[in-house]
Amino acid sequence: AEIPAFTEIEAIDADANGRRTAAEEGAYASARCEAAHAALQLALDAQPIPLAAEAAPALSFPEGAGGLATLRLECHFAADLGGARSGLLSIADTTDDGHVGWREVTIAARAGVRLADADVPAASPSELLTSYPTDRLESPPDVRHGSARFAPGAGSSTVAAEAGVPPLAPTAGDPLGALVGADLSPQLAILALLLAAGLGAAHAVSPGHGKTLVAAYLVGSRGTVRQALGLGVTVAATHTAGVLVLGVLVLAGGQLLLPETAIGWLTVVSGALTAVLGLGLVFRALRTRPHSHGHDRHHDHDHRHAHPHPHPHGSELSVRGVALLGVAGGLVPSASALIVLLAAITTGRLAFGLALIGAFGVGMALVLGGIAVATTLAREWLGRHVPGEAPAIVRRAARLVPIGSGMLVLGIGLVLAVTAVARLG
Repeated sequence: AEIPAFTEIEAIDADANGRRTAAEEGAYASARCEAAHAALQLALDAQPIPLAAEAAPALSFPEGAGGLATLRLECHFAADLGGARSGLLSIADTTDDGHVGWREVTIAARAGVRLADADVPAASPSELLTSYPTDRLESPPDVRHGSARFAPGAGSSTVAAEAGVPPLAPTAGDPLGALVGADLSPQLAILALLLAAGLGAAHAVSPGHGKTLVAAYLVGSRGTVRQALGLGVTVAATHTAGVLVLGVLVLAGGQLLLPETAIGWLTVVSGALTAVLGLGLVFRALRTRPHSHGHDRHHDHDHRHAHPHPHPHGSELSVRGVALLGVAGGLVPSASALIVLLAAITTGRLAFGLALIGAFGVGMALVLGGIAVATTLAREWLGRHVPGEAPAIVRRAARLVPIGSGMLVLGIGLVLAVTAVARLG
């Protein structure tokens, strides 16, 4: 895809003169296919079968989001089965290039061959890595093994065409990346910035971007409206800064630091920091449980006049707490925003690209800040309107809210961290 391809294309330019030659592309393709050859293990009835190159590698650069190039390399190998007409064929791909991506294995039969007991499909779910099912992008397959029994048969060919692979649709599924490469008038540029802000807002309300975390933490910590607004700004600022820092790292050392791996570890750090904040909420809530002054119920009226402010059911949110929560919520940069930055650099439109990224961050800030403010106002309203004579079960439930909020924040952090570690593994 666009981000890892950016660093790979830089590696192809061996003399670093800014231009790829046919010789450089050929050398790169041959080296990569040799590595793939060494990583493929083919066996017939558990006996290793050697593979040999069948055709020259095919290297292409389909256009992706933001006008950035993607990279596609096809390596063709063949094996001599020694006249075997049936048996169990198995293939294993031991490639480990460090990239987090889509891996699949298919086994298909030509006319006159019948397959049975196959544990992988005959048709490629991604149409030969050109069209990825959107419902699998968050958890891409990592299939590295496949096997099937084959025998003579009358079935028709199920082998996908080896030529005419459709190119990736430009900017498909990435409207933010489409903006930076568009030819815009000043009026349309303003509309593009507004659209980028809208995309940032949509990004903030998509799954996994802190809505529940923000609401739960503010309920449990008794944050103020000002702090809620500060939280939204901090999340957006951290998110934007993360994009810029990661972009610089990609440009300076993309071969040493894989972008998707860096994003994965940032997710681990974000989840761990969130879990620590949640644990702190739980401890503070347990430490500040409400206590009784010994008044009987007939003196509740006088008690409320003597103490006009209700006892907090959790500790007040500190400036440090706002900062840490904002960093945890905005630490993981958006891949779309990173694509915009890289596209802006390659097209010489850096200022416009930075403006789009900034607008994207503003959209995020408005949504997360709005959620934070709404949560804070709702909590304060309930605190004013829930009568002191509420049933005992309601009062007990209210006392448990800060603890429950802390547990929720702790759970969100642990899920984020564990899921990210699993993907990196």
